Amino acid sequence: MTRSAIERYCATHGGDRATAEAEIRSLLENLIATGTHQRVEGGAWRLPAREGVALLLSADANRVLGYSTVHRDRTYAQVKAGVPSRSRSGHRRDKGWVLALQDDLPVRFTTLVLRRFARDVLGTEFTRSTGKEVVEAAYSRSTHVQPGPPSNHVGRRRATDESGLRWHFAYEPGERPAVIHLSWEPGCGPQAAAQDGGS
Repeated sequence: MTRSAIERYCATHGGDRATAEAEIRSLLENLIATGTHQRVEGGAWRLPAREGVALLLSADANRVLGYSTVHRDRTYAQVKAGVPSRSRSGHRRDKGWVLALQDDLPVRFTTLVLRRFARDVLGTEFTRSTGKEVVEAAYSRSTHVQPGPPSNHVGRRRATDESGLRWHFAYEPGERPAVIHLSWEPGCGPQAAAQDGGS
């Protein structure tokens, strides 16, 4: 099992590495028996489940390369056990329209990234009325810095644009690259401008 798969699980659900590894092994056993097996770019195997989780295995199926889920607040075992989601229903509605704005793009952005980009770069809020404009601007700017995927097509890369905005990209075989976080280099961005104006 790769470190990136364990770290992704811990980042999503919390807990320690030993728990994450045990949960992933249990999930793998379930998916081998009941899941669909799909070949993806580079020969790796993707094992998705109806419950909204998936594992990525190496081409020889000897290593778990990645873990993904649509359930940030519940593990696979909790979903199977019927534990209710703690997410607000409004958040799920928002997610649908945010994803729809990005259907035709070769990269996707999380809602938090789009909100931060709108606020810090465009000086507006990310709403249904500004959504299309924000997504187009974020996509246009991200294309100038998007790094190539890691050699095994799994992992994260970071690139900084000319204004000091750091773009954090996540890669998984068979999935579009995703911008999962934005941050600023020290001395750049709205906080730096506010400090300059206040001195």
